[in-house]
Amino acid sequence: MLDIDDVVRLAGVRRTELVTWIEERWVLPAEEDGRWLFAEVDVARVRLIVELNRDLDIGPDAMPVVLALLDRANALHRSLRMIGAAVAELPEDQRNAVLARLLGEESD
Repeated sequence: MLDIDDVVRLAGVRRTELVTWIEERWVLPAEEDGRWLFAEVDVARVRLIVELNRDLDIGPDAMPVVLALLDRANALHRSLRMIGAAVAELPEDQRNAVLARLLGEESD
């Protein structure tokens, strides 16, 4: 786990910006003994916000919407991976039936 100064240095963000993002709940670090602790996923999110803000000019009004959409897309991606893994474990005839159904083909 990293502290706020580590994240500021690693992500190239100002401390005041990061505190604002935490207050806005764009980043959700753990709290322990009155200080924030950041996991690698938190650092990745901070870097994403930096990129969205600085490179793509996504402002504070649009940022919550963009982050919510990205969170949903990531959740869907995880769900699809889980479904794919479950389908891969099915017997071949059942896998083929699922594939046919997904492709809109009639199965026997």
